[in-house]
Amino acid sequence: AASDVYKRQFALIERLCLSRGVRSLRADTDFPNLRMQHVLEKCGFVRRGVVIFQGSGKLAYDKTLA
Repeated sequence: AASDVYKRQFALIERLCLSRGVRSLRADTDFPNLRMQHVLEKCGFVRRGVVIFQGSGKLAYDKTLA
């Protein structure tokens, strides 16, 4: 389904990372960006807290790759 495109994209990114020895990913997004928060969580990222980027707080996520 078209709505699952992001899952396929993240799967490709994860395979590329693993093939290059990268074992974890980090991402951050703005508090109002509920869609991105949903996408990250659906793709297995875990909310870890808040980071400050360019003077404003962002939600921080990470994911350990297997």
